[in-house]
Amino acid sequence: MKELLFGWIQDIAFYTLLMVVVLHVLPEKNQRKYLQFFMGIVLMILVMSPFLSVFGLERQLDDNYARQTYDRELQDFLEKQEAIEEEYQRHLEEKLYEARDEAESLKEEQVQEKEEGESSGIPEIHIEIGKPEED
Repeated sequence: MKELLFGWIQDIAFYTLLMVVVLHVLPEKNQRKYLQFFMGIVLMILVMSPFLSVFGLERQLDDNYARQTYDRELQDFLEKQEAIEEEYQRHLEEKLYEARDEAESLKEEQVQEKEEGESSGIPEIHIEIGKPEED
C-alpha cells in the first residue's frame, strides 16, 4: 500500500514539474490558457486514478476512450472511402463521355467518307464469300 501511495505522489510531482517547465518554455502567451486547461484535466485524472481503480471505473474509462477513438477512425475511413468512390465514378463518367465523343466523331468521318465516295463516281466493291459450287 505504501508503494502504491508513494508511486501516486511521485507521478503527481513529476507531472506538476513537467507542467511548470512546459508553461515556461511556451513562447506565446495566448496559447497558455488552453494548455493550462488541458494540463489541468490531465492532472485531475492523475489525482483521481487510485479512486477510479478502486471502483473499477478505470477500465470503463479506457473502454469508452477506445470506443470513441474507434468510432472516429471508422467515420474518417468511411468518409475517405466515399470520396474515393465518388472520384472513381467521376473518372469513369469522364472516360465514358470521351469514348462516346470519339465514337461519334468516327461515325461522322465514316459518313463523310461514304458521301465523298458516292459523289466522286467511284463505285463501291462488295465481295461475297460463299460455299464453293459442287459439280
